[in-house]
Amino acid sequence: MSSVPLSARYDAVEQREVERHYERLCSERDGKIEFAEAEADWLANHALQWRLRRQAHCLALQREEINRHKWIRSEKEKRDVGHEAVFEWIQKYAAAWRQWYEKEHGVT
Repeated sequence: MSSVPLSARYDAVEQREVERHYERLCSERDGKIEFAEAEADWLANHALQWRLRRQAHCLALQREEINRHKWIRSEKEKRDVGHEAVFEWIQKYAAAWRQWYEKEHGVT
């Protein structure tokens, strides 16, 4: 497919997913498949949906953190702080949270 090493095209999590896809296809076809063919199949038939699910999962986790922050701030101030806490979380914590998430989930 390409002379670019697999690790340069994908982050660590995506690379593992391509490798799992290759292993599944090898199992289904009794090992009669080239890695490049499995990679091309993954890109053509699975990558988009996998990436969308991964992104949706990450966004859902961020929303949970935002809501937790909003709840804590609201409890402390004894009022609904609403969007104020949302924007505060984005400004103060979003970048650090994403760094943590990427490290924790093997994304490089």
